[in-house]
Amino acid sequence: MLTWVQQQQRQIRLLAIPLLLLLMTAVYTLVYLTGGVKYVYAHSMYLVILLGGFIYGAPIGALVGAMAGLVLGPLMPIDVSTGETQKTINWLYRSGFFILAGLFCGTARDCVQRYLDHIQWLMHHDGSSELPNRQALLSHLNASSYSNQDFRRSYLAVISVENMLEMETAYGLGISDEIIQQLSYRLQTLKDMETKPYRINSHQLAIILTSTSACNIEKRLTRMGEEFNLPFRFDTLLIHADISTGYTLLASQNESAETCLRQAEIALRRAAERAQPWARFSPELDITHNQDTLELLAELNTALASNQLSLHYQPKICLLSNSVLGVEALMRWQHPERGPIPPGKFIPRAEHSTLIDQLTAWAIDSALAQITQWQSMGIQLSVAVNISTRNLLAPDFADTVLALLEKHQVDGALLELEITEGAFMLDLDRTVRELTRLSNANITLSIDDFGTGYSSLQYLDALPVSVIKVDQSFVKSLSKTSGSYHIVKAAVDMAHNLGMQVVAEGVETKTAYALLSDFGCDIAQGYFIARPMPADQFNSWYQDNNGRFRPE
Repeated sequence: MLTWVQQQQRQIRLLAIPLLLLLMTAVYTLVYLTGGVKYVYAHSMYLVILLGGFIYGAPIGALVGAMAGLVLGPLMPIDVSTGETQKTINWLYRSGFFILAGLFCGTARDCVQRYLDHIQWLMHHDGSSELPNRQALLSHLNASSYSNQDFRRSYLAVISVENMLEMETAYGLGISDEIIQQLSYRLQTLKDMETKPYRINSHQLAIILTSTSACNIEKRLTRMGEEFNLPFRFDTLLIHADISTGYTLLASQNESAETCLRQAEIALRRAAERAQPWARFSPELDITHNQDTLELLAELNTALASNQLSLHYQPKICLLSNSVLGVEALMRWQHPERGPIPPGKFIPRAEHSTLIDQLTAWAIDSALAQITQWQSMGIQLSVAVNISTRNLLAPDFADTVLALLEKHQVDGALLELEITEGAFMLDLDRTVRELTRLSNANITLSIDDFGTGYSSLQYLDALPVSVIKVDQSFVKSLSKTSGSYHIVKAAVDMAHNLGMQVVAEGVETKTAYALLSDFGCDIAQGYFIARPMPADQFNSWYQDNNGRFRPE
């Protein structure tokens, strides 16, 4: 209602002029017909004065009061029947009160108006930087015509300072406003950019790049990136900001402003994930995919409780004897409605949530239960389980693993935990402590996907690991003429010199199997040997082959 009044303010003021004159005339007539100002009807003029102050504010409110004083002053007798006129001092005194009433009402109205204007401003601006905010951007996009040719060639870009949390931790919360203001200034001063930045988040700005072709947009983004790479100043310090940009084309009449902004934010997330300076929204990044992923995560708890998850086992073969030494446990999800859900669709996302702790605990518990079942069948095999970086950061992870070993009464030597290289980089001291506790329980620890992550050679001597697992990207196409030939051979030699065993995963050809044997690699795993199998199918495979693999 207040917004409508503000929008119609000009029309209301124009219509109020004849209304006030009419009311003033009506009050004059009432007072005159009732005998003059000596009767109380003269106070009716206060209603007119207050209305004038309310509509027009203090100056006009005072003017209406002065006019009312004149109308009921020398023009109006004290008593109409006798024709007695008012003394000048009397009507001037009354006029003073009329003016004060109009001034007081108008001042109150002006204060309220300023407050409402400020509230309206805050609705569309960021209070710290005074930049237009997310709501202002959405209002602008909604108000813009999609049929406008310039607008249809425009792009919406969202710019994020990715290391803002790190800066706030080091220098305090005030640095975010300072960096955003400097970033906004740089955008506005770029030549031929004509950009109006909107602060849509504490660490994000949005801009609309108008009349831009697909080729020109990347040139503009390159110029923006050059500006972003320059250091920012905070007090006397120079600080580097890691900045990513996501953008989308504003071309569809069927997409709302919220949808366009969400698309740019999705592209921004992709740019940040890939450590790229910018990324453009494309249909495969659509929000429906993200919604589906979130829904799957929400259903994981149900999956854990209702036996929808299972472990499949892929055999690991000793290259010296061709005997089965152990297996790797790989998680599978059979959804009652969606059918089989690939691990790559839910595990990577679960690794960024607390659900990964529950999944890992379930996997280790199930693997240990399978080991006891095999022992009852006279089969002695170790089981390797993948663990996440997040698992190692959990304060009770080692305790959980040791408790599960105790629960199933399984020797720790039959459990192998595979850890990615990146897990060692987050908190090396804590990682060494946790892994040492597990190693002391005879649990085998291996580095998974070796050669694809961080350069962890300097940490190998400090970590209680005994196995490295050469990533399948080097093994799949292994041949005497492939580029990975010398890489795999060097990895095997290095591991042996450090007293470690080597597992080669992704063995898919007889040639690769033979070369790995020639290299002196200890263990092989891959589709050439067998695909991952459910426990029952693995039991049949193992018994049919008498626990050995025959490469033919």
